[in-house]
Amino acid sequence: MPEKTLQDSLDTQRTTSSAKRPAEINEVIARAIDGLVRSGISRRAPGIGSRAPDFALPDVHGREVRLGDLLARGPVVLAFYRGVW
Repeated sequence: MPEKTLQDSLDTQRTTSSAKRPAEINEVIARAIDGLVRSGISRRAPGIGSRAPDFALPDVHGREVRLGDLLARGPVVLAFYRGVW
């Protein structure tokens, strides 16, 4: 049996989640996704290997941290967490 791909896992998760939600919620989600696709936002998003612009954000202690300062010390991994729904 072939190994399950990431796309297979995502498709299964999407189907499972959709089945648990009321139809009207699925409709709202579908309209939001359609709006994003029609907006062309994905064509403007940075791609794999793109250089991130320098930015600053507060750390857990409220101190400003700049991407450029971190890069000066070595490689950086950026993780985006949207929080809970």
